[in-house]
This record gives sequence, C-alpha cells and structure tokens, in this order.
Amino acid sequence: MVRFVESDSTGLPLKRKQVAQACSRCRRRKKRCFHNHDEQHVRETLESSPGSRGTTARAPTLERSTPPELEPLPDRPGPRNPEGHASRFIGDLSPEAILMEATSLCSHRDVSVRGGLGIWQSRAPDPSKPTSPFVLNAPSRQAVQDLLKAYVWSHCIACCPPPSDYAVLRRIYLEKLDPIFPILGSHLLTPLQDEIERKVLQQIVSLAAATDPGATRHLRLNPEGNLFSRHDFCNSLSNSIQTIIDAGLITDRLFLVRILAALSLYMQPSCPDEADVPALLNSRAVHQMHTLGLQMASEDSHTNSQAIRSLFCCVWALDRINSAFYGRACLIHERDVGWNIDDCIAAQAPPFRLFLMIVGLLDRVIGLYRPGNRQEKEFITELPIFEQMILDAEATRVPSSCLASLEIFYHSIAILSSQSPSENRSTALPAPATNSRRSLAADRITSIVGHEFLGQLSYLPIIPYGVSLSLSVSYRKMRHSNIPMFRSRGKQAFIANTTLLKSLDDTFWTAKTMVAMAEQVLREMDKAVASITQETGLTDASKKSDSISRGNREVSSPGAGDAVADHTSQGIADRSVIEAIPDLDVFGHFDPTFNLGAVDAALEGNLDFGASSNWFDWQQLWG
Repeated sequence: MVRFVESDSTGLPLKRKQVAQACSRCRRRKKRCFHNHDEQHVRETLESSPGSRGTTARAPTLERSTPPELEPLPDRPGPRNPEGHASRFIGDLSPEAILMEATSLCSHRDVSVRGGLGIWQSRAPDPSKPTSPFVLNAPSRQAVQDLLKAYVWSHCIACCPPPSDYAVLRRIYLEKLDPIFPILGSHLLTPLQDEIERKVLQQIVSLAAATDPGATRHLRLNPEGNLFSRHDFCNSLSNSIQTIIDAGLITDRLFLVRILAALSLYMQPSCPDEADVPALLNSRAVHQMHTLGLQMASEDSHTNSQAIRSLFCCVWALDRINSAFYGRACLIHERDVGWNIDDCIAAQAPPFRLFLMIVGLLDRVIGLYRPGNRQEKEFITELPIFEQMILDAEATRVPSSCLASLEIFYHSIAILSSQSPSENRSTALPAPATNSRRSLAADRITSIVGHEFLGQLSYLPIIPYGVSLSLSVSYRKMRHSNIPMFRSRGKQAFIANTTLLKSLDDTFWTAKTMVAMAEQVLREMDKAVASITQETGLTDASKKSDSISRGNREVSSPGAGDAVADHTSQGIADRSVIEAIPDLDVFGHFDPTFNLGAVDAALEGNLDFGASSNWFDWQQLWG
C-alpha cells in the first residue's frame, strides 16, 4: 500500500496532525470531523508560506463565533481561497482528485454534503495576464440581451402604425393573405394579453399587408408623420421585429414559431448581406418546431390539435418555398414526421388546402433538382389540371383574385416541372412538351399579373417569383432562337415582364435585382442594334413603330419607369433590322466589357433551383 506523506514548502515531511476535538455537529452525529482539521491546516499553511510573517496579523480569522447549538451547515468554499487566488473544483470521479488531495497543500475538500464531492484547488494568478474586471467577467449572451431590452422598449415597440392605419392594413391581411397562408392562426381574432406579443403581431401584419397597392396611403409609423415608401416602411418593421426576437422578449415558443415563419416569408432584405436572412429565419422556425415536437402527431381529442396541425402545415410549406426561392436543402422530411401530410392538408380550409396541394406539387418537382437525380435525357413531371385541383380542394367559392394568385404559383411550378440535360440548356429547342408547357405557363403569368388582375392579387413573394421565371423563359427565346419572329416575340415578352417587375421593385428586392439586370441587357441590345444599323446602312424604323407600340403599352403597369417604356416603343422598331438580317446575332455585338456570361448564368440559371442561392451575388453585380 502506498501512503502519501505531506511536505512543507521546503520539501521536508510534515508531522501528522490529529484533530483535538470534533465540532459539535460531528459529535452529535458520531461522524469523523474534517472541519476543524481543514481550518487548522489552512492556518498553518498560511503561517509557513514565504512572506506570510508580515501579513499574519491581517489574515482573515477562520474561527466561528456562532454558538455550537446554532451552528449552520458549512457553506461550499467559494471560487477563491483565503489568499485571494482563483480556485477550480475537481470532482471525486476524476483520478486527479486523489493525487491532488494527498499532495497539494492548497487543496480543500468540499464538505457541502456528507463525505464531500471533491476538492477545491487554488491557482495562483498569472502575472502576464491582465486582472481587469472586464477580462474576468466576459460578456455573456444574457448581458447582451439585457442591453437590447432597453433599446427594444424605447425604439422597437413604438415602431407600429397608428390604430386608424393599422385597421386598414389588418383588413387587407385578413382578406387577401391570411386565407392563403394562415400562419398567425387565431391570434388575430383573440387579443393577446402580453403587450410585447401584441405589438409584434401588429408589426408582422402591417409588414405583410404593406405589399398591397391599397396600403400605399397607410404606410406611416406615427399618427401625424409622413408617409413612408414601401421599402422604408417594411425595412423599419422587419428590423424592429428581428431585434425583439434577438432580445429574447418572446417567451411563448409557439408564438415565436409563427413570428419566425411569417417574417421569413414577408421580410425583404435591404442589402446583399441580408440576402440569406429569410432562409435563416425559416431554419430557426423549423428548429423551434422540432424543439416543441410539433412534427409528432397528437391525438385528435387534444384541445389544440387542429391549431398545431395547421401550424405544422405552414412551416412545412414554407420550408419547400424557401428551397425553391433560395436553393436550400429541405429541413423537414416525411420520414421524420408523425402526421399524415395528406390528412393534414385535407383538414384545412379550402384556400389554404389548395395552396398546400400546389406546394405538394413543388415538393415533387424539387426532387428533380436534388444532387444525383439529374436525368441524362429530357424529363417532365406530370401535373394535374389547375381547375381540377380547385374542385378537389372545394375552393370554388374562393374569390377570383385569390385563385389567380394561386394560379401564378401553379404556373411557376409548371415552368420548373421539366428538366433538360446540361448540354441542351443553351438552345431554344427543348423537348416539345417542355417548350409548350413553359411557353404557355410564362404567358399566363404575364397575362394574369399585367392584365386580368392588375393590382388585385394577393401580393405574396410567389408573385415576383413567377414573373421572374417568365422573364427567364422569354430571355431564353430571345437569346437562342434562330427565327427573327421568335426572337422579336421573346424580346417583347422580356420587356413586358421587366415592366411588371419594375412595378414591384419597391416591395420585393428580388424584383429589383432582376429589373437592374434586365434593363442593362435591353440597353446593350439597343446599342448593338444602333451600331448594326449604322454599319449596314439600314433605315431606322422607329418612326413606323408609334402605332404598334400603343397596343403594347397596355402591358405596362402604373408606376413603371420611363426606361422600360422607352424600350417598349423601341423594341418593335428593331424588328425590321432583325428581320433584314436573319442570321444576325445581336448579342454578338455587345460591348466586350459587358459581362454577358454572368447574365446568362443568372437569367437562365433562374430556371434551376441551384442558382437561386446566388441572389446576393446578383445584387452586388447589378445594383
């Protein structure tokens, strides 16, 4: 048996110490006493240590003055020893504790429970490290949240429309947005008791409804203030909501899931650095949903079973939409879900049910673009007829403007429902079924947004997304077609879609990015045609285009810029130049400094989910 013998600072062995008398508590309990031994051991250690002779008188006393019968349970030693040195705790389960207790003079047994849990070992301070309190007490997340709370109460909570304007915004949300995507549930009908949650609810409703043209006269944040632009109004509200969330002031996790999901759908980044914020918010919503276990099925007899099922459907649909918009991997998988998704969809209200059925088609289409699923030949996914889907969802009584918004989403998926091999993506002659489906779907999107339901749609992010896909289809015709008539037709469709996106660029930042790119392409085309006209001596047909351009201006929506309107009138004039030289490649006469390859990658890559994750790069390149 090995016995460790204690030694002093000089290395000489110490005599074994016997406890003269146990403390009163240990005497009553008939237990071995360590208390007086530890105190005596520390006192002798302090006296025998170098430099302690002059400070013995000032050393803190360790004797207890409490009467024996009232002596409290000894407290656990603090993180500092009597010399003021920092300490660390070593539990009895660590092999280091056995050696430390036997060999270290500065170790003290923890006696907070019978027998102790381990020892405290003193550590002398390192003179090379600063002793600033800011270093010893590093900032914690809780400290940052405490600082944010003061800012939230003074700035973010007050960032809310006045009651008269909020009433209009709330009505727009309930009529046009909530039937399609009821993420806020019954919170809009029953007033919330918590003041912060009530203010956040008003902010998210105002943020969502601000995209509607009818909300233009109600975009203010104080009763007597000036009207904001959509961009400034939405940016102020989204920043306030994000700050409140980061401050940890929303304690109800179910409500937090709803706010994160709604903010992911309705917020618009204001700069390239925020391009991935909507996808990040979606991942946080999915994380909270998994934390609460909402993906696991609950009994139908549960009081909140229907509300939980609807909330799960909203988060599931948003996860698929983010996958399409931002080229992200899906975070929710059916193999991890306890609900039967088809049963969940069937239990929803007709507008939301139809929306979920379309998201189900999107889920099937996403499978075409997953790594490893690329087809070596043309592949097309069969889709049901939209009219039949309306009948199956029992949505015949849904307002036409709501159905038209969902039809745009349906045609967007139709454009993406076919996949071409990589070697055939730079040609205007895809498979016949693919060409017909894409052309028809793109034309229907342009017609619905620009003619049939101009200003009447439910302006969810699926609207600019559908128009941007239509823009990509028309660009492909204009870029690769060998027939002058089809090239001219593609250019007119390209101009029409650019005009529609121009009317939405104050609300949706993806529309603003696409417009900046499309306008530069049109300007370069005009320069190239002018240069070709001068070189070949062809007459400018712009004077003949006035009567024709009047019929085309009806595609333009109010508020579109003059730059796009000029291209609308000049585009038809270029037809004679293109038809005069059938083999002419206008894009081959672009300025060599113009990055045409980046435009091709962006506009044609918009038809591929993988390129959608580069929105921030497009924004940096094109404005």
